[in-house]
Amino acid sequence: MRPIQGPRLRASRLEDLAPGSAAALECTGQGDRIVLEDADLSGIDLSGGRLTECLLRSVTLMDADLSAASVVESHWERVNAPHLKAPRSTWREVVIDGSRFGVAELYDAGISGLVLRGCKLDLVNLRNAVIADVLFENCTIAELDISGARATRVRFSDCTVGTLEAREARLKDVDLRGARLSRIVGLAGLKGAVISEKQLVELAPALAEHLGLLVSEAPR
Repeated sequence: MRPIQGPRLRASRLEDLAPGSAAALECTGQGDRIVLEDADLSGIDLSGGRLTECLLRSVTLMDADLSAASVVESHWERVNAPHLKAPRSTWREVVIDGSRFGVAELYDAGISGLVLRGCKLDLVNLRNAVIADVLFENCTIAELDISGARATRVRFSDCTVGTLEAREARLKDVDLRGARLSRIVGLAGLKGAVISEKQLVELAPALAEHLGLLVSEAPR
């Protein structure tokens, strides 16, 4: 068995940032090297916009629209987003720490170099997304949908995933050993993922059902 490739992550420092404002951000649709702290960005329209080298700390993003937006080399800390609309968005070299997301619409997104640490996520929709070099660490995820996605070098560490939906996903170096999986939909989509022996035993009933196997005690 070849070695499993982990996420290739690049540490970035955010220094000498200028204070930003919700009004200026909404007016221009872009933020470059700014810090937003204790800000309410509920309902803000950043569709097609850009956040580059930005720090968001204790920010509310209720019903924010980041459709087709770019988030690059940025840190999000304690961000609350009950509904984040971000289909077709681009995320590159981003750290999201201690945050809470309700519904995160990230279908058709392009994601590379993303770390989610200590986050609570209700529904993450990554359908048909292209994902590379992503780390989920100490996260609780109620539902993660990667149907049709292409994922490379993704690792879960000390995470809980209620439902993982993986229909027609294409996976390479996706390490699920650090995830407690309760339910999987679309088992065939897990081809290319890595699981532990314990997880294999736990998945045995679902695998038997998927393959159409009948499990019964041998006749005496």
